Amino acid sequence: MSISILLVDDHAMFRKGLRMLLNEEEDIDVIGEAEDGEEAIKVAIELSPDVIVMDITMPNVDGIEATQRIVSKLPHVKVIPLSIHSGKRFVENMLRAGAAGYLLKESAPEELVNAIRSVHQGDICLSSAISGVVVSEYVRLLSQPNSGDDRGELSEDEGLLLRLIAEGHSVKEIAATLGSSARSVQSRRKLLISKVGVSNVAELTEYARANQWAEGKAQVNVGASQNANGAVPTASILGTKFHQPNVSRDFVSRRRLLDKLDQSCELPLTLISAPAGYGKSSLMADWLASHHERCAAWLSLSESDSDLRTFVRYLVAAVEGQFPNACHETNTILQASQLPPCCEMADTLNNDLDVIEEPLVLVLDDYHLVSDPDVHELLENLLLHPPRPLHLVLITRHDPPLSLAALRANGWLTEIRQEDLRFSRLEVQSVLEKMTGATLSDIALTHLESELEGWIVGVYLVGLLLRNQPDPEEFIAGLKRGSQQIQDYLSEEVISSQPSTVRDRLLKVSMVERFCAPLVEALCDLDDGTDAQSTGKDFIEEIRRANLFVIPLDLHGEWFRFHHLFQYLLQGQFERSTSRADIAALHLRASKWFEAEELIDDAIEHSLVIGDTKRAAEIVERHARTMMNEDNWYVVEKWLARLPDAQVMKRPELLLARAWRHYYRLNFAAIPPILKRVDALMENSLESRKLSAEVAFFRAFFEFFQGEGEKSLKHIHYALKHTPLTDHEVRAESETFLGLAGQMQGERARVTETITEWLADSSSLNLSPIRETHLLATLSFMSFIASDPMGSAGYLMRMRVVGTANELEYPLAWCDYLEGIFHLRRGEVDLAIGLLEEATKRKYSQHARAAVDALVALAIAYQRQGQTKKSDATCQALNEFVSNLGPLFQPLADACAIRLAIMRGQSNVLQRWLSLSSPPIEVMLFWFEIPCITYCRALVAEGSSASLHTAQERLSEYAAANETQHNACQLIEVLCLQAVTEEKLGNTKRAIQYLQQAVTLAQPGGFVFPFVELGAPIADLLRGLQMKEVAVEFIDRLHAAFSDSETEVEPKVSGIERTSPADQSPSRSLPKPTHQIDGVAIDALTLRELETLELLAQRLYDKEIAKAMSISVWTVKSHVKHIYEKLHVNNRRQAILQAEELGLLQGK
Repeated sequence: MSISILLVDDHAMFRKGLRMLLNEEEDIDVIGEAEDGEEAIKVAIELSPDVIVMDITMPNVDGIEATQRIVSKLPHVKVIPLSIHSGKRFVENMLRAGAAGYLLKESAPEELVNAIRSVHQGDICLSSAISGVVVSEYVRLLSQPNSGDDRGELSEDEGLLLRLIAEGHSVKEIAATLGSSARSVQSRRKLLISKVGVSNVAELTEYARANQWAEGKAQVNVGASQNANGAVPTASILGTKFHQPNVSRDFVSRRRLLDKLDQSCELPLTLISAPAGYGKSSLMADWLASHHERCAAWLSLSESDSDLRTFVRYLVAAVEGQFPNACHETNTILQASQLPPCCEMADTLNNDLDVIEEPLVLVLDDYHLVSDPDVHELLENLLLHPPRPLHLVLITRHDPPLSLAALRANGWLTEIRQEDLRFSRLEVQSVLEKMTGATLSDIALTHLESELEGWIVGVYLVGLLLRNQPDPEEFIAGLKRGSQQIQDYLSEEVISSQPSTVRDRLLKVSMVERFCAPLVEALCDLDDGTDAQSTGKDFIEEIRRANLFVIPLDLHGEWFRFHHLFQYLLQGQFERSTSRADIAALHLRASKWFEAEELIDDAIEHSLVIGDTKRAAEIVERHARTMMNEDNWYVVEKWLARLPDAQVMKRPELLLARAWRHYYRLNFAAIPPILKRVDALMENSLESRKLSAEVAFFRAFFEFFQGEGEKSLKHIHYALKHTPLTDHEVRAESETFLGLAGQMQGERARVTETITEWLADSSSLNLSPIRETHLLATLSFMSFIASDPMGSAGYLMRMRVVGTANELEYPLAWCDYLEGIFHLRRGEVDLAIGLLEEATKRKYSQHARAAVDALVALAIAYQRQGQTKKSDATCQALNEFVSNLGPLFQPLADACAIRLAIMRGQSNVLQRWLSLSSPPIEVMLFWFEIPCITYCRALVAEGSSASLHTAQERLSEYAAANETQHNACQLIEVLCLQAVTEEKLGNTKRAIQYLQQAVTLAQPGGFVFPFVELGAPIADLLRGLQMKEVAVEFIDRLHAAFSDSETEVEPKVSGIERTSPADQSPSRSLPKPTHQIDGVAIDALTLRELETLELLAQRLYDKEIAKAMSISVWTVKSHVKHIYEKLHVNNRRQAILQAEELGLLQGK
């Protein structure tokens, strides 16, 4: 009897790979699957398997709890954990729960097979990676009572960090909360991993949740640990932008305006528009302070946010501050190398916001600083169909370029403008009484109302000055200069009334947008301790006590800014009273401080303000590589855009950064001129080898796609030799092309050995998640090209594990795409569609060529299943996507249309396409769609003698190229087309030879789709090949695949079938249903399927059934698949129970 297995894992592809692996063993039978712990418990009770292979980290019920509950109810069942977690706590918890061993997902496949057999015999099996001292530690731990967690060993700072990790916050969110840098958070997290005894971030998260650090259960003080200056790297989120302004004690609430805001809550948009100094932000802050029951997010914008990606990143961060992970899809798009059109970005954001469960007030302060038309278009699209929970508030000095008239007409807009915000006489009186304690006469109040015109900041300036006036009435009577003159006069009076040291520091600090104590000290040389106000902290406290329009930017009293108008007035006075040289020196000092604190945008800005483009370029040179290694290349792109071209053109490192920008945007034609310029600059200089290594990589890239594998490898070896392991991006791309060029040159085994050695060093800090996934992808690419998809499957499983554990969208998108075309080529269309659908959802997180290929493959897969409407909708999505990418990808969309036309028998489309010039030959790699091959499909389908001879010539060229480049994957496609072409030309013997070569290459990987897509002509040739007893089992499987497709639209390669849409329905009806389950009809089983069902009931495995029925294993699998579909079940156990209930089994 075989060992029955239940697979439990929340990744369908991983389960699929395990099933394929285990089904190869004669004594092992996978009888069921579950995608989480809760389902595992139910299925285990139902099926009572011998062994359960169990993941740990799953939704709903995790593997630890599921194991405990299963073992308590079914003590005979053995559970083998199969996990990415190697930390001792996970092993301990699983063994305590009753597991019969512990394996890592990175283990060799045979280790799992041996473990299943061992635990079935009563042994305990641990992964070979868990040995030595670790095993001793497990024995020691298990011999002692559970001593609880290490909460007492952790400091408050560590406890706070652990709580935030447990709650699922990202590094940038934690940095914003702590007022720290992302790099600091990563460093502290690394120490915490070591301290609690786990191996990586995923395990630390599980540890934190298992020990109830989330949801406030850990007693820590949120403000316990703060960075001295709150600096964060440029690519991270600046937490000070989310701080809602405090309402000062002198503030006068304005009931009439608060009532108006109350009434606006149910509308999509409130616009507060007025010049500076009219209390716009204070009004909104006062309203929010009285509505604590409402979820509110505040975002203070700046000119640097006038970029669509930056704007959306901050907007999403503001929303997720209230609703963590609310904008998952939008965040995914933000990781893309190229953003989608504004309308699509708006739709994604709209969908994310629309499912938020509570109303959300989102305040965008200082919106007038945003100038990017794309940002305005995004909001315009968002407000076309506003998400239900969202109430958007725009605070601005002038009206934004939105369709305000349409919003008014729809009743979706509340407006508060300058005339609404003007202080009334009573409000002026109330403010001045609070500030001075004096009661002014009606004459004085009337005069102030007339002169200030309700200008709120002016009222506060008057209040500050009245405190020191011997005769307030006389002072007010003297204000007769007009509003602008009064503004200048009042501000100068307020500033000049301060002590000289305070005044000097006010003017200097006004030159930066925000300030903290260390920055004040750097700008004002406050480090000699000569007076009581010698520290930055003392200075800030002094100006706050004086009510000099200082606005806190965080909850911890570290970062501040001046009211914008007051800052403007300070800057004006400073520029009038200070020499240009001194101003330049101050900006230089600020630039140096910001760079030291890794606030690179500010550092660049202060250099550019004084025209020091040389220093700005040097700053970018020093920090661009770090950003690229963190996959934030778009930040580098933004920096480069700010530099004068003259500075970039004389700096090789910046030119290469620009080359990388073109590389990631797939603008390859722009790179060679840059390389030529770099060569000229480096000719007579002692540039580092690292730069020459980057040049070598680009040369290798171009040589590879010219089919020059040997030359490409030579340059790649140079690039790898001189590129540091810490230079992740350049290294990863070079390693990828080492694999591709090595495969092209027939050196797959050697290169695979090299890459496998790199991957085996999993403890090395040099194996970052980005590099690891690149290496795994490279091995997968090579396997695909070599027509070894089974080898690729193992690499993709590990790649998905690493990508999931580290929240990396890019490798996950590659996994969905590669696994999708893997299943499609194997003829497993249902599985392919599910994966390709996921891949197309991630199209903006994917390499553009792969994203386009996924859409093509999905359209073909839908058509293969007869789902013409879905195929057409996918084609439309493909054309829209391609139109945004540019003309480079249009041939792929055109080729997809031709391929579908061939499948549907639409000759008019073919004639138009064949009249155009044929696509050029290319290095074909593993892509599903190759336009030059599809052009030959069209020639063969057209079928004229001239077309066939043209196809014959081109296909011969393509076959030779793919043989030279060791590309078995595409050679299969070409050989199949060559077989049909020769058959139509009457060369049957040659056709059989080509077909035999194709079958030989396709058999190891089970590639059936290249044959089935060509339809009847191939099927006829296969019968002739079958008579020669070549690859009998595989040809048997091909015939089964052709049998599956008989109910679908028959592809007409031998001549275009002219059909109407009505004719494109299944060509043969199914047998009449003979049974029903819960009202659902079950198709009658064939005799061979009933015979197979009888043998399934005897618990025989596929090879035994094949032997008993004298058929191939593939035919057995086809029969089993049809049985599952007709009985509406998912596994053997369910099929047998269903058959018994329906009386389909003999003697039952």
